[in-house]
Amino acid sequence: MPELRPRQQRGLFHHQRHSYGQSALGAPLFYFPAEIVDQNSGIVMAGTHGDEVAAVVALSCALRSLASGQLRHHVILAVNPDGCQLGIRGNANGVDLNRNFATENWQAGGTVYRWNSAAEARDVYLSTGDNPGSEPETQALCRLIQELAPAWIVSIHEPLACVEDPQQSPLGHWLAENIELPLVSDVGYKTPGSFGTWCAEQQHHCITLEYPPISADAASEEYLDTMATLLCYSE
Repeated sequence: MPELRPRQQRGLFHHQRHSYGQSALGAPLFYFPAEIVDQNSGIVMAGTHGDEVAAVVALSCALRSLASGQLRHHVILAVNPDGCQLGIRGNANGVDLNRNFATENWQAGGTVYRWNSAAEARDVYLSTGDNPGSEPETQALCRLIQELAPAWIVSIHEPLACVEDPQQSPLGHWLAENIELPLVSDVGYKTPGSFGTWCAEQQHHCITLEYPPISADAASEEYLDTMATLLCYSE
């Protein structure tokens, strides 16, 4: 367990942040670089879908809780800042970024998703983009990953309540055990143009951590220790 700052000091970030691009509406795309960088440094990211608030808040709380000099992995709090600000799943162009990556199975014609975890059908329409990798957020993230060459990537979503790790790696097992979620090899349905598929084709190890349906308030408390430890994780 890493050293945590006193709770009253966690209101602001004390880590450096760098811009790696701009969103569709011109918002800066930020990442927080690792303070200890080696061949094992990874990326932990959230906010690909702007309506998945618990993932963003819990990761932010973990980063703000870490004492200086402990961060071993790069952090992206909001892959989709426009969607986070607007409270929508897609970006400002109405594109589901997790169906927009330039993969062999990218599909034109749009995609659908559930309104919330209680909905019975995936019936809300979003675009997959005019072409693969069309969105500025997608392009910037791909450039950043190629630049940083991370050992692994953990992409946090919600609300499927599982840890998807096709490699069944030690990190995947560690996450599943510590958050008490099942470890799976896939989420059980097709995800053409997804970030995970792009990572596999580019030979990047990607683990998708799917929180259960949980409030941001509960996630920031229940998952704080695990998320803070993930940011300092060393095999």
